[in-house]
Amino acid sequence: MKTTHLLFALMLILTVVACKNDGADPIDDAPKRAMKENNGLIGKWKIVEYLSDPGNGSGTYREVKDDVAHTIEFRENGEFVETKGQGQSSVPLFNAYKVLDDKRIELIPIDRSQPSHTWYYSELSASKVTLGYGCIEACSGKYIAVE
Repeated sequence: MKTTHLLFALMLILTVVACKNDGADPIDDAPKRAMKENNGLIGKWKIVEYLSDPGNGSGTYREVKDDVAHTIEFRENGEFVETKGQGQSSVPLFNAYKVLDDKRIELIPIDRSQPSHTWYYSELSASKVTLGYGCIEACSGKYIAVE
Protein backbone atom coordinates (compact mmCIF):
# COMPACT_ATOMS: atom_id res chain seq x y z
CA MET A 1 0.00 0.00 0.00
CA LYS A 2 2.86 2.37 0.86
CA THR A 3 4.55 1.55 -2.43
CA THR A 4 1.35 2.34 -4.35
CA HIS A 5 1.02 5.74 -2.65
CA LEU A 6 4.68 6.50 -3.31
CA LEU A 7 4.38 5.56 -6.99
CA PHE A 8 1.19 7.60 -7.34
CA ALA A 9 2.86 10.64 -5.75
CA LEU A 10 5.90 10.27 -7.99
CA MET A 11 3.73 10.01 -11.12
CA LEU A 12 1.75 13.08 -10.05
CA ILE A 13 4.92 15.11 -9.54
CA LEU A 14 6.32 14.03 -12.92
CA THR A 15 3.04 14.92 -14.63
CA VAL A 16 2.96 18.40 -13.08
CA VAL A 17 6.61 19.05 -13.95
CA ALA A 18 6.16 17.83 -17.53
CA CYS A 19 3.09 19.99 -18.23
CA LYS A 20 3.70 23.09 -20.31
CA ASN A 21 2.18 26.39 -19.16
CA ASP A 22 0.22 27.41 -22.26
CA GLY A 23 -1.26 30.41 -20.45
CA ALA A 24 2.12 32.08 -19.89
CA ASP A 25 2.12 35.85 -20.12
CA PRO A 26 4.24 36.88 -23.16
CA ILE A 27 5.58 39.97 -21.39
CA ASP A 28 6.74 37.86 -18.43
CA ASP A 29 8.87 35.95 -20.93
CA ALA A 30 10.32 39.23 -22.24
CA PRO A 31 13.92 38.50 -21.24
CA LYS A 32 13.68 35.20 -23.15
CA ARG A 33 11.80 36.67 -26.14
CA ALA A 34 13.75 39.92 -26.42
CA MET A 35 16.36 39.79 -29.12
CA LYS A 36 18.58 42.33 -27.40
CA GLU A 37 18.73 44.65 -24.43
CA ASN A 38 18.09 48.37 -24.78
CA ASN A 39 19.63 51.24 -22.85
CA GLY A 40 16.68 52.82 -21.05
CA LEU A 41 14.10 53.88 -23.63
CA ILE A 42 16.76 54.21 -26.34
CA GLY A 43 16.40 51.36 -28.81
CA LYS A 44 13.84 49.45 -30.85
CA TRP A 45 10.73 47.95 -29.24
CA LYS A 46 8.11 45.53 -30.59
CA ILE A 47 4.58 45.38 -29.19
CA VAL A 48 3.62 41.95 -27.81
CA GLU A 49 0.42 42.79 -25.87
CA TYR A 50 -2.12 45.61 -25.89
CA LEU A 51 -4.74 46.77 -23.41
CA SER A 52 -8.04 48.04 -24.67
CA ASP A 53 -10.64 49.13 -22.17
CA PRO A 54 -14.19 50.30 -22.96
CA GLY A 55 -13.89 52.84 -20.15
CA ASN A 56 -15.26 50.79 -17.26
CA GLY A 57 -12.01 49.18 -16.06
CA SER A 58 -12.84 45.75 -17.50
CA GLY A 59 -10.10 45.74 -20.15
CA THR A 60 -7.44 43.05 -20.28
CA TYR A 61 -4.13 42.65 -22.08
CA ARG A 62 -4.27 40.60 -25.26
CA GLU A 63 -1.45 39.10 -27.26
CA VAL A 64 -0.52 40.84 -30.51
CA LYS A 65 0.10 38.47 -33.41
CA ASP A 66 3.47 38.85 -35.14
CA ASP A 67 1.96 39.73 -38.53
CA VAL A 68 0.23 42.84 -37.15
CA ALA A 69 2.76 43.84 -34.50
CA HIS A 70 4.40 47.23 -34.93
CA THR A 71 7.79 48.43 -33.77
CA ILE A 72 8.84 51.77 -32.39
CA GLU A 73 12.32 53.15 -32.00
CA PHE A 74 13.60 55.88 -29.74
CA ARG A 75 16.95 57.05 -31.12
CA GLU A 76 19.63 58.82 -29.09
CA ASN A 77 19.36 61.95 -31.25
CA GLY A 78 15.65 62.40 -30.38
CA GLU A 79 14.26 60.78 -33.52
CA PHE A 80 11.16 58.60 -33.19
CA VAL A 81 10.52 55.91 -35.80
CA GLU A 82 7.39 53.78 -35.97
CA THR A 83 7.04 50.83 -38.33
CA LYS A 84 3.43 49.72 -38.42
CA GLY A 85 2.16 46.20 -38.96
CA GLN A 86 -0.14 44.97 -41.72
CA GLY A 87 -3.61 46.44 -41.65
CA GLN A 88 -2.49 49.58 -39.84
CA SER A 89 -2.19 53.02 -41.38
CA SER A 90 1.29 53.39 -42.81
CA VAL A 91 1.22 57.17 -42.39
CA PRO A 92 3.57 58.13 -39.56
CA LEU A 93 2.32 60.90 -37.29
CA PHE A 94 5.42 61.52 -35.15
CA ASN A 95 9.11 61.73 -35.96
CA ALA A 96 10.67 63.05 -32.75
CA TYR A 97 10.36 62.65 -29.00
CA LYS A 98 11.49 64.22 -25.77
CA VAL A 99 11.68 62.50 -22.37
CA LEU A 100 9.80 64.77 -19.96
CA ASP A 101 10.51 62.86 -16.74
CA ASP A 102 10.80 59.30 -15.42
CA LYS A 103 7.22 58.49 -16.46
CA ARG A 104 6.38 60.64 -19.51
CA ILE A 105 7.49 61.06 -23.13
CA GLU A 106 6.39 63.85 -25.44
CA LEU A 107 5.91 62.71 -29.06
CA ILE A 108 6.44 65.53 -31.54
CA PRO A 109 4.39 65.41 -34.76
CA ILE A 110 5.87 65.61 -38.24
CA ASP A 111 3.47 68.48 -38.93
CA ARG A 112 4.72 70.94 -36.30
CA SER A 113 1.43 72.89 -36.51
CA GLN A 114 -0.26 69.92 -34.81
CA PRO A 115 -0.10 69.45 -31.02
CA SER A 116 2.37 67.07 -29.45
CA HIS A 117 1.15 63.95 -27.66
CA THR A 118 2.18 62.56 -24.27
CA TRP A 119 2.82 58.86 -23.68
CA TYR A 120 3.47 57.34 -20.29
CA TYR A 121 5.99 54.60 -19.60
CA SER A 122 6.42 52.12 -16.75
CA GLU A 123 8.00 48.75 -16.00
CA LEU A 124 11.09 49.85 -17.95
CA SER A 125 13.96 47.37 -18.08
CA ALA A 126 16.58 46.53 -20.70
CA SER A 127 14.24 43.96 -22.27
CA LYS A 128 10.70 45.33 -21.77
CA VAL A 129 8.61 48.46 -21.26
CA THR A 130 4.90 49.29 -20.93
CA LEU A 131 3.72 52.38 -22.79
CA GLY A 132 0.45 54.19 -22.12
CA TYR A 133 -0.82 56.16 -25.08
CA GLY A 134 -2.66 58.90 -23.21
CA CYS A 135 -6.19 57.75 -24.06
CA ILE A 136 -9.20 58.90 -22.06
CA GLU A 137 -10.03 55.24 -21.38
CA ALA A 138 -7.26 52.85 -20.36
CA CYS A 139 -5.05 51.84 -23.29
CA SER A 140 -1.45 50.73 -23.37
CA GLY A 141 0.99 48.34 -24.95
CA LYS A 142 3.65 46.02 -23.61
CA TYR A 143 6.85 45.95 -25.67
CA ILE A 144 10.01 43.86 -25.84
CA ALA A 145 13.44 44.94 -27.06
CA VAL A 146 14.33 43.83 -30.61
CA GLU A 147 17.17 44.30 -33.13
